[in-house]
Amino acid sequence: MDYELLKTFICLANFKNFTKTAEQLHVVQSTITSRIKHLEDNVGKPLFIRTNKNVVLTTAGENFLPYAKQLLKIHEAAISRLNALETFKDTLNIGVVHSIYDCHVQDMVCKYMQINKHISVKITIEHSETLLQMLHDNELDIAFTYFNTKSPKFICEPFYSDKIILVTSPQNAINASGITDNQLKTLPLLSSAILTDQFQEWFHSIFPKNYAYPLDINISSGIITFLKEGIGFSFMLEHTVKKYLKEGSLVQVNLLESTPPNMDSYILVNKQRINSPAVSQWINYFKP
Repeated sequence: MDYELLKTFICLANFKNFTKTAEQLHVVQSTITSRIKHLEDNVGKPLFIRTNKNVVLTTAGENFLPYAKQLLKIHEAAISRLNALETFKDTLNIGVVHSIYDCHVQDMVCKYMQINKHISVKITIEHSETLLQMLHDNELDIAFTYFNTKSPKFICEPFYSDKIILVTSPQNAINASGITDNQLKTLPLLSSAILTDQFQEWFHSIFPKNYAYPLDINISSGIITFLKEGIGFSFMLEHTVKKYLKEGSLVQVNLLESTPPNMDSYILVNKQRINSPAVSQWINYFKP
């Protein structure tokens, strides 16, 4: 299906206005009208309901939208890979959760690129759920996630098991021997986006289900600046805060009664790409 038709449809679905869509795509409004009519002729159904000022998706349009986005992604990924092949032998598409990237994968990619100069690397940093969907859509060759998934499309292997520890600034006075669960309940905790079922189950065995964080950031490393300033406490992956503990800008708070479960991560490999030069080189270099 025509790339420009899909792009126009998605843009109009977003702006719900022909004029704004034309401005966004740098074309005249009649071009938008023509493209949408052409697309509706192709799919055989009206995709928008026109009003005096705006447009809204029909039921058919709402159902077609996610497929249009997926088709556009596939088109763009294919063009990107083909363009890369003009300069490189292959492209390695890696998806990785932010904390795994910071702690582990960034260094791995650096080493990989130093010995594979004929392969280009594209990195997508996202949450585990998004990365799994991208794998299913064949947008990724390799993914590093916190989800262990069983699918005939992937090879899934354990990657790393990281400790979850409680940290704060040294300016916050805490008993050197540690704290009890009751003392833990009184601390101002900042959320660090540790969302695995195991951690959440442990956390809510101590804190109420509706616990309200004074600060909630969806990328764990974003909490560190606030912790160093003495604003609260947070559960963090040990590798994420390793250098701050070493330099003394953060300190670990010992838990005397209960311990959070480890954070297990996994590497998933797309079987369709396992014999490609890019993926096979990665596996050979980083095999256990």
